[in-house]
Amino acid sequence: MPLPLKEQVKLNQIIDRIESGNFDANDIDNLLMKVRPYAEKDTTLLEVSNFVAHSDARDRGLAQRSITSFVDSMQFFQEYGSGERRLVLDKPFPGYIYRLFLSQAHLVDELRLKADHRLSRATLLKKIESNFVPDKKSGTCCLKKGKGGIELLAALRFVTGFIHARAAFHIADFHKELKQVMNAQRIRFNPQLWDAQADRVSLAVLCLVSNTEFLLPNGERANCRLGTEHDFRLLSGERRLPTGVMSAEPTSFGKLSIWGKATVISENNPPLEVGFPLISTDLDPHEHCDPGLFSHGPAPADFGQCMVEVIEFAQNMSLSADFKLIRTDSLI
Repeated sequence: MPLPLKEQVKLNQIIDRIESGNFDANDIDNLLMKVRPYAEKDTTLLEVSNFVAHSDARDRGLAQRSITSFVDSMQFFQEYGSGERRLVLDKPFPGYIYRLFLSQAHLVDELRLKADHRLSRATLLKKIESNFVPDKKSGTCCLKKGKGGIELLAALRFVTGFIHARAAFHIADFHKELKQVMNAQRIRFNPQLWDAQADRVSLAVLCLVSNTEFLLPNGERANCRLGTEHDFRLLSGERRLPTGVMSAEPTSFGKLSIWGKATVISENNPPLEVGFPLISTDLDPHEHCDPGLFSHGPAPADFGQCMVEVIEFAQNMSLSADFKLIRTDSLI
């Protein structure tokens, strides 16, 4: 369905403001709502647009699936990684493991899968779906009678043998797909002027997504926060690691990103708080954060003799008038 003429006029006005640099986060929200009907399924553009459309907890989408996959993986390693508990596939086993088989098959290195097990990703996914019977009512799964086989079991051991912590997507994917939709709908925009504002648009997206809640299949809740890989960096000296070894790292905060935060609940183990990347960017925090987020001084005593710089994000983050990330409560 083509974009209605009235909507196209409104969209052109938004794009003019963005390309001139005279826009704010509300313009990005409005832009996303107008292009959302034209975003294809399972794209980053639809994912980000849905954050605008649905303010309640997300129970689907790329980010929710990424969080679920990581939590399932951590639970599996807690319950079966030590070797004390053996997974028996021809008897009912926890349903999250079937979900894990599928998610890990999507994330596995396909070249290695083909080289070591002579299976493509698509073939492995079909085998998983055709060989197992999930029971949603009981929350369990079981191998079908007469199904399985040495090759499938070996491939499943391979894909569940390591933990994936790959971001759901990079912000560059969002920009690429947004341009594709605008071109497909013959929406007028200047690529050079648009690219000049890409970082600011990215910052608005990060603020939009940050502090979102997610509903996981196991009934638990997770959330996401804007942050960096490290919340401190060393300015001088060395710090003492938990192992006792001295290190001069990290010297960088890493890039701005959206981090998922969840609690892993598993049998016979205490709850485990985990964090992992959801949306990655190439944005430098020193360039795009308000100076008030940073502080300098001596490191905690258990670090040793060193000076550190700390960056402190809040649960709610916004953009200042000059497009710097700032704590929302400081704007009130």
